[in-house]
Amino acid sequence: MTKPASSAAYVVVAVVLILASSASATPLQSASTLLACTAAQLSLSFDSEGGNFDGMSQSGTLLVLRNIGSQTCTVPGSPTLIFEDASHTKLPISLETPPGMHPGPVILPVAVPANAEATGELHWVSGEVYDNSQCFSPAFVAITIGTNVLRAPFTGHLCAPSGQDAKYRFAYLKRDPVYVRSKS
Repeated sequence: MTKPASSAAYVVVAVVLILASSASATPLQSASTLLACTAAQLSLSFDSEGGNFDGMSQSGTLLVLRNIGSQTCTVPGSPTLIFEDASHTKLPISLETPPGMHPGPVILPVAVPANAEATGELHWVSGEVYDNSQCFSPAFVAITIGTNVLRAPFTGHLCAPSGQDAKYRFAYLKRDPVYVRSKS
């Protein structure tokens, strides 16, 4: 490739990147200028989407944080989940860190407008596929929001090798549906 053709290619790539970034929805405010959500502003629930996550000893659900408040606020992009039994005792279930992700990527807070949701997929091993499997059926999942705890009923069945924590995978929360600022 000649030098002028090479420069033209860089210009084309730059224009495409500029157009692509301007086409994305702009949030009402940047997440860094918004206040963190309080537990009173949020509801926590799970949606199995009719078994959409189930298959071959695997299962999952959609975690749903809904802003029931009147103002946009932020939630951690990757909240810490605590799986509990019926008496709210923590069970040995922990987040599986993907290989090579130590300490992991920076996941920014998510701005959640009033009456909107932030969702994230959870996945785990649900079948007794290990030699000497141990399985847990949590009754609740809790998330700490500020100084308070949000808790919701949970019906999953998580399995692990004997003597090890059961693991779940969770990438991050995102706004769902994608919020688009009103033009008015």
